[in-house]
Amino acid sequence: MVQRQNVSVQVLPAAEWEAAHMASHFVMFNFGPEPAPEAVAFDSTTSTVIIEDLEEMATHAQIFEALRSAALTPAQSLTFLREHIASISESEKEQ
Repeated sequence: MVQRQNVSVQVLPAAEWEAAHMASHFVMFNFGPEPAPEAVAFDSTTSTVIIEDLEEMATHAQIFEALRSAALTPAQSLTFLREHIASISESEKEQ
């Protein structure tokens, strides 16, 4: 996945738990070449909520940028994941 042009993977270290608790989970959608959110979605207990209000999307974009800034870079994240995958024993992988 990380080799795709349109995919960026970043790991948020456990030490950055404060940043992770800025908001509940959400997904930002962008359908064009510009990195501007066009919709934000999150799940409630009974449905998925889609936000298209510019002000609300701007708030989520600020939270997303704070999370991205606190996360490892894509290169650091790939190294982190490779190191942790390599440390998993064969018996653990079979489970």
